[in-house]
Amino acid sequence: MLSIKSVIYDDRIENWSINDKKVPHHILIFVTSGKVVYHLLDQVVELKQGDVMFIPAGTSRSCQNEDKELHQKYSTHFTSTGNADAALAPLRANGFFTCKIQNEIYFKQRFSVLLMQWFNQTSGNELICEGILTELLGWVIQEHSRKQGVSAVKQDLMNRLQSYIIHNHCKPLRLSDLADHIERSPNHVTKLFKETLGQTPVEYIRQVKVSVACELLKNSGMTIAEISDHLGFCEQSHFHRVFKTCTGLAPSAVQKGHPVAFMPLREMILRSRQIYY
Repeated sequence: MLSIKSVIYDDRIENWSINDKKVPHHILIFVTSGKVVYHLLDQVVELKQGDVMFIPAGTSRSCQNEDKELHQKYSTHFTSTGNADAALAPLRANGFFTCKIQNEIYFKQRFSVLLMQWFNQTSGNELICEGILTELLGWVIQEHSRKQGVSAVKQDLMNRLQSYIIHNHCKPLRLSDLADHIERSPNHVTKLFKETLGQTPVEYIRQVKVSVACELLKNSGMTIAEISDHLGFCEQSHFHRVFKTCTGLAPSAVQKGHPVAFMPLREMILRSRQIYY
């Protein structure tokens, strides 16, 4: 069981620092901009955009901004018991754990929802927050597993594919496009995604597009039709189906300010068997 004690968002705080002391709870940190430096277990750890760190309870740490560069980051303090505590054992093996999160856009979206739900003190809120934190930790544990078993060559290919998708998310991406980009076969690309991310290329592309769509719906002033065209959907109805599959909401609901949360991947797969790119 997980029990959240706090959820925090640091937004470019000048002269930010924390003196050396033992942390009473586990901490999960995700940096979205800038750089921040941590000192723990006689090591200096620099975190920058896309980096995640797990610090176990009882660890002594101090931290501060990198020189004069300000940072933005999410963090949550929590405790764990039972099966949840056992699942975190790999992250504690070396005292702490850091990684570059592969699904950065999705991870940021989920942490943002966690923050929003933490301050939304309504019935069921605690369960929602614990569920989101469980998912975030699951992604981090998967990253730990990949670090142990994925070769540098495969990881480099995966990084190239993710960068390609993120920088071309407005196009109607096909599996053949990904294969051509890394000069491999479509089957090789699919196998690579499943081995490194635990999902198919289509599922990853869908998550990226829907994550961008959420930001545009909330902040851009674009119409749903304009967003659908911008993201490379051939029909607005297709965009609507994919969006609802990923979030459980219609795009219009998010546009009106309804809180949005991505569905767990397993449920998304079950609901999306008839939706194809």
